[in-house]
Amino acid sequence: MKKKILIVLQARIQSYRLPAKVLMPLSKLKLPLAVLCSRRLSNLGHKVILAIPSIKKDDILNKTLKKYKLETSRGSHKNVFSRYLNATKKLRDNDIVIRATSDNPLPDGSFIKKTLNFFRKNKLDYLDTHKIFNLPYGVVVQVFYVKVLRELNKRPIIEGDKEHVCVTMSKKKFNYKKYKSPYNFKKKIKKKLSIDNYQDYKRIKKLFENIKDPVNTKWESIVR
Repeated sequence: MKKKILIVLQARIQSYRLPAKVLMPLSKLKLPLAVLCSRRLSNLGHKVILAIPSIKKDDILNKTLKKYKLETSRGSHKNVFSRYLNATKKLRDNDIVIRATSDNPLPDGSFIKKTLNFFRKNKLDYLDTHKIFNLPYGVVVQVFYVKVLRELNKRPIIEGDKEHVCVTMSKKKFNYKKYKSPYNFKKKIKKKLSIDNYQDYKRIKKLFENIKDPVNTKWESIVR
């Protein structure tokens, strides 16, 4: 059977450095950050589910996402790992999960496509684009099979995995030097393209204001 692919985009209101950043407007379309992230990730047809907390503070986030006709899966505020288990419960073990976060608006469908092709071609069971190749900070996803997530759930979950999901997975050794990068960047780009604080938000907001089509413009074009 053909493997299903699901992008699980995590988001929450209670961000410590910039609360409610997922609802802050970005681009000429004034889309909330989480909505823009979802639309960019799905612009080539990949399915996205937003994994958000079930606490009362996140009701406004859920309501906003529903307004934009986005699918949500709600779960523990602190145990993000359990949110991923819940969001992927209908998938088979050999289906593929892509972890994305709503503070990184650059990844898009073309980035997902290249990453998936690399993941499959090299027969990997886990891939973190942050740890390999010369991608800018913020152009990042993690790719893994559902069975890897479920196998981790059979043992005691460390605190790092509860919050960041992929800590244990990322400890697997990966000799990326023997692989050719699927991306078009030869040198490390120092500019930070993730939104952690208000200064980050102002910088990325200014960047997206100059983009005519913020949903479909490829990430390479934005970086350049």
